[in-house]
Amino acid sequence: MKAKVFSERHDKALRAKRIKVSLRQELRRSLYRLLDRYSTWETWSEENQTLGVVLSAMLDRRGWRQLQWWDGEKMKPAQNWEEFINKGAPHHVLDAIELFFDELDYKKRPSFVQELNTLFEIHHSPVRYFRGEFYVMDSAFLESQVLTQAQELLEANEFHGALDEFLRARSAFMEKDFKEVILLANHALESTLKAVLGLQRKKPGELIKKACHGGLVPSYYDGFLNTLYDFLSIVPMTRDNEAGAGHGQGKEVAVIPPALAELAIHLAGAMIVFFIKRYMEKNPVALDDDIPF
Repeated sequence: MKAKVFSERHDKALRAKRIKVSLRQELRRSLYRLLDRYSTWETWSEENQTLGVVLSAMLDRRGWRQLQWWDGEKMKPAQNWEEFINKGAPHHVLDAIELFFDELDYKKRPSFVQELNTLFEIHHSPVRYFRGEFYVMDSAFLESQVLTQAQELLEANEFHGALDEFLRARSAFMEKDFKEVILLANHALESTLKAVLGLQRKKPGELIKKACHGGLVPSYYDGFLNTLYDFLSIVPMTRDNEAGAGHGQGKEVAVIPPALAELAIHLAGAMIVFFIKRYMEKNPVALDDDIPF
């Protein structure tokens, strides 16, 4: 069973309306056509085998007897998948698509994700799918090139720990949990430095010093190295100095300003991009021409 689908991962934020999801009717129809096209069908019965498995998983998780949709006052039974996709609560539709993806043949998955995200873009939806989960990019900040590039580089270089922390930082920002954003942004940068430097048991200050003065950055950039050292220290300093972000918050409940959380994750993203690119330059992948036969 999939660990948690969209509505389960963000249950509290959805109930508190910190996350709001809407799907235009045209988008819903396009999503249904996409699912229908990528489904596996039983030749003898002409039944949709893939959606049959997803139906069972949805009923198991929701405790429903059949698919349902909200008419504004109460839940009503959906007669079929098309009605569910067209009328179902947006977060339930996203749940179904995540479960659908898990049933896809591995060879079909890349093209499915590409087409899926293209549909969201075409219909001006802030929803995006990445690594088995939906994200609601409801601000220009979350769609920024820096964060997207950091995420892609972490995945391409298989820095799984740092990628997990970076994705969770973005999810926390989506849920407006700004304390968690600062903490996870710091962890993602720290994990990236550990992976790039090959050092697993060093503290943040030691990692930053090694990153700046250990050969990863050319030594002739002396002035830049000193500036970089100070700049890199901002993310962990933000965590250490802001009440409630990584330490006890004291007598009063600490409120983290959204701008501070945005600064922390953006700085972490920019530094992740920089250090992974330097890592790739110093550790180039062998070209096909170099492979002996």
